[in-house]
Amino acid sequence: MKTLILTGHAAMRMAQRNIEIKDAELIMLIGTKVDDGFLVRARDGLELEGFLTNLLQRIKRIRGKRLVIANGWIVTAYHSSKTDQRRLLRNAQECDLYE
Repeated sequence: MKTLILTGHAAMRMAQRNIEIKDAELIMLIGTKVDDGFLVRARDGLELEGFLTNLLQRIKRIRGKRLVIANGWIVTAYHSSKTDQRRLLRNAQECDLYE
């Protein structure tokens, strides 16, 4: 995302209207491009909500799944057991891979 530079006028108006810089970044990310900027329509919000709902469902579906990768290739994939998960996380902590 491009760094936003505010004019004095924009900074004052955003403060008056309780629009933070992170809100402006979100408007640019999800909004619809119009002639001289962006507009967040109700439809934009609904589309994002649908996308996020789908993403959360996918995350729930893949919990506990593991990919084994070697040299950029996926070697295998499986659902790891709780024991396997604890072992993997413990080994990752010991190797400073877990953060």
